[in-house]
Amino acid sequence: MRIAFDGTTLRPGRTGVGYYSEHLLHHLAQNEDEVVVISNGAVETTRPLPGHVRTAAPSWRVPSMVWMQVCAPRMLRRLAPDVAHFTNGMMPVASPVPTVVTIHDMSLTMFPRYHPTRRVLLNRPLVDLASGQADAIITVSESAKQDIVRLFALPPDRVHVVHEAPAPAFRPIHDQGWRARVRLRYGLAERFVLYVGTIEPRKNLRSLIAAYSRRHESGDLPHQLVCVGPYGWLSGDIGGRIERLSRQGAIRFTGYVPFEDLPVLYSLAELFVFPSFYEGFGLPVVEAMACGTPVITGRVPALAEVGGGAVEHVESLDDQSLGDAMVSLARDRDRREHLRSLGLVRARAFSWEHAARETVKVYSRAVESSARSTSPVGTAYHSEAR
Repeated sequence: MRIAFDGTTLRPGRTGVGYYSEHLLHHLAQNEDEVVVISNGAVETTRPLPGHVRTAAPSWRVPSMVWMQVCAPRMLRRLAPDVAHFTNGMMPVASPVPTVVTIHDMSLTMFPRYHPTRRVLLNRPLVDLASGQADAIITVSESAKQDIVRLFALPPDRVHVVHEAPAPAFRPIHDQGWRARVRLRYGLAERFVLYVGTIEPRKNLRSLIAAYSRRHESGDLPHQLVCVGPYGWLSGDIGGRIERLSRQGAIRFTGYVPFEDLPVLYSLAELFVFPSFYEGFGLPVVEAMACGTPVITGRVPALAEVGGGAVEHVESLDDQSLGDAMVSLARDRDRREHLRSLGLVRARAFSWEHAARETVKVYSRAVESSARSTSPVGTAYHSEAR
């Protein structure tokens, strides 16, 4: 099978979807299928792609919307793949080949207030179109599938769950020299609470910072708070508090960090807190568990699905509940060790090898679905199903 794989998120400073694309691509490349990465500009990956993986991209970066709707269809006609996979919720409206799209979550529809207006106005209609045009849809949790099926009124068998996974690099790091270098590089205290993710309203940093600052100032939580990730759409009303705590050395915003530093940061942290209001999967939770870091999250459906009984769930994501959970877990070494053991086992339930195998199965179903839709008998069936 010849696979055209969307590489538009494979660029410097990538976050969740970019890492999803990279890890899946590397493992698809281990199969016998031919893979061609298509993109609107140069492709960057943490480690080199295998030599047999080709890249098709213009010599200059084309605006993403223009590339998706104008350039990508032309590229697909020239390459003539058996299937194309677009990994970030959008696809060419006029795709000339059987097409799979990954829709990671439904936050644009369910929680538009957590996104900039421009993103809602431009991206949401294209995700809506993709849900109707794609021959198959991949999503990353059963929770996200339920949202997609309900909100787009789709037959459940058109939406396929393929869980994400931690990269092999995510494991407990015991090398003392490596740990010391990372601690020095980011100015980390001996004991700290860690958050990893984009700094934006949906991630609920406001409550985390309020919970931390109250407990830190009262002396109940002597730890440092370390927030790792790029600045996205930051809530302005927490800026003053962040600046004051930063001056005191109590809070560290590192910004984007290189991929190779993340396993060490997780391994050094005493607690990992992920207070997001909504997720499609919640990859940082699995990465933390894979590194043996005790995790605190809310009972968000996807995070409950991914974390299972291996994380500390708070009933409410307000600052009081988050503060109570952090203080309680920081004071209970035995509970932390128990969660560490459970998390290491739970993280092993997710693998990119399995994800790649399941994804290839979806490709085959998409090809079959497209063939039915273009046959005289199948046209009416396919249109009705959509």
